[in-house]
Amino acid sequence: MDNKLFLKGLICGVLLTVLLAGGFYFAKTLIFDRDPDGVVGVDDPKSFNEKALNQIEKLRDSIRSSYLYEVDDQAMLDEISRAVMKSLGDPYSVYYTVEEYEDMMNSTDGTYYGIGVSVGPADEEKNTGAKVSKAFAGSPAEEIGLQSGDIFLKIAGTDVSNMSLSDAAALIRGELNSYVDIVILRDGEELSFHVQRRKIEIDTVIGRMLKDDIGYIYVAEFDTITLDQFNKVYANLKANGMKKLVLDLRENPGGLIRTASDICDKFLDDGMIVYTKDKKGRTNEYRSKTNNDETLPIVVLVNGNSASASEIVAGALQARNRAKIIGTTTYGKGIVQQVFNLPGQKDGIKVTVSSYFTPADVCIHGIGIKPDIEVELSEEYKTKKNPTDEDDNQLQAAIQELMRQP
Repeated sequence: MDNKLFLKGLICGVLLTVLLAGGFYFAKTLIFDRDPDGVVGVDDPKSFNEKALNQIEKLRDSIRSSYLYEVDDQAMLDEISRAVMKSLGDPYSVYYTVEEYEDMMNSTDGTYYGIGVSVGPADEEKNTGAKVSKAFAGSPAEEIGLQSGDIFLKIAGTDVSNMSLSDAAALIRGELNSYVDIVILRDGEELSFHVQRRKIEIDTVIGRMLKDDIGYIYVAEFDTITLDQFNKVYANLKANGMKKLVLDLRENPGGLIRTASDICDKFLDDGMIVYTKDKKGRTNEYRSKTNNDETLPIVVLVNGNSASASEIVAGALQARNRAKIIGTTTYGKGIVQQVFNLPGQKDGIKVTVSSYFTPADVCIHGIGIKPDIEVELSEEYKTKKNPTDEDDNQLQAAIQELMRQP
């Protein structure tokens, strides 16, 4: 195929898709971390596309005539696509190769091939790098001893210190039973591991009974499978005599807005859960639809790493006076992104499309959800090797609050 025609087809497709934003099939709706710094737009898209294509062709021709080594056309096209998305100034609007897109879609389904960790940004201000938020029980990550707070330095031989979180996470995933080399930083010491990727089926919901007929449910993230898992755990606790509930959303980075809304719907009468607004002022409402009989008292635990979809749940239950919020102010990730394939292709992009608002008409982006009762997690709990429920002063505050309620 003629290289210029190849480039032209790819670049025009990417630019038109990103800049004109029309005719998409939206595969998933997710909540991500922050608003873009600004909206990229042009008065004359056709002129812009021609100018961009001309620039890229000049670069490509110069490389062909001068560059010493062979050129990997696909690698060049991938990087061009990444650069287009990076120019938006929003680290959560990104390009996915075919493999990355498939991995990303699988991860939101709660099943993927990897080492079994949830990750957050090592540098939260810049949203770059990656650190371990949690190693899942029974996973390769747990088996080799990865711990919350471990910072990834290298993944598969690649320095990820300044890499976007999504790109770093993509390096962790791979083919079933393949191995990946990782280097992490823990307490100033570099540790290296050679770890196998396996099929990871995430238990996103964990529940158990506490004292005084209080049930406890921890939600790790809001994936496709989370609602079904939540309903099963909830029903089991009810069968075991649960009369009050602690809903723990600490360290929950978010996920699917529909899943968060459906869980809220279980506890709310008819009314608003959350609504989104795009740059043209168009709104999309998520409302509780049924008059439910789930009236048991609820306390929600949150912290500074409770983000996006977990903030939707906390914000809705708080604004509708359905639950007390205990802990520390949440992260403040109040934007929505949509993920979709490029037209006629298997690669895709994720792009920020709107902000979301609580039932109190508050956009919590950059602000977060302020708890009704603020409780800092104790240093004793943070530093203890095997902390118990009694050591968790935030959980104990939630239990005490519920015991005061009839």
